[in-house]
Amino acid sequence: MILGSNMEGYYQQVRGLQYYYITKGHGKQDVIFLHGFLGSHAIFLEGLLETDLIHTHRLILMDLLGHGATEGAELHYRFSAKEQVADLAYFIRHHCQKPVILCGYSMGARLALSLAIQHPNLCRGLVLESGHFGICRETERQSRQSLDAQRADEIKSDYSSFLRYWEDISLFNSPNARMLNSAYRDIQKTQQPIWITNSLLGFGAGTMPCLENRLTRLRMPVLLLVGEDDSKFKAINQRMHLMLPSSYLSIVNGAGHRVHWDAPEAWQKEIELFISLL
Repeated sequence: MILGSNMEGYYQQVRGLQYYYITKGHGKQDVIFLHGFLGSHAIFLEGLLETDLIHTHRLILMDLLGHGATEGAELHYRFSAKEQVADLAYFIRHHCQKPVILCGYSMGARLALSLAIQHPNLCRGLVLESGHFGICRETERQSRQSLDAQRADEIKSDYSSFLRYWEDISLFNSPNARMLNSAYRDIQKTQQPIWITNSLLGFGAGTMPCLENRLTRLRMPVLLLVGEDDSKFKAINQRMHLMLPSSYLSIVNGAGHRVHWDAPEAWQKEIELFISLL
């Protein structure tokens, strides 16, 4: 499927489900971009429009399970970390030039980190934008699971109302939020509510296994990207930076949680520099 701007779109069967992704460039090193909850491959398009990476790398922008044009599943278990890591590992082994570079945002960063820890031979380097290693305290995990269950009920009962609520949560505050949210809204409103519900229940922050005690064993280079205005994740990433053996921490001015959206030029330059040093 030809998309223009040197991009091509594909459907690929992965462990019984149809995944959708687009590619840009034809280099010998694959770089896979993984979006966050309620997103799709489209969230990265603006930031990668003028990147020089396409001359040396093949960029792969995936729609994750149940998001965008990728098929979902009726059971939320199919969205678990175990299952989604298995999907991504299968895709890399069968359709990529290994090892790949993984660039994940938020939920996508949690998936990228999980894959790198379980299958380090498949991953050459990691870019984690607004990433998290998971919730470790049991009381906090249970509290987050209860919150996600409540949100899942809201998605099922009135998806449009949930999207209005989601747009207003403090996590997404940034200097450009009002202008940028309208574009994000177009991506979010096309999602299938049942699959979004199952994604939240199966791979929400409260159900993801905590990886904190495994960070010190991750030997590959890691770029941690976080917005200056995202105080919660800035603290998390500063902690991760101290624990990872080979990491670089970039705190981007003028950006909140969605660094790729708030500051696309800075986001692109940081990724290009990191990849050039691998």
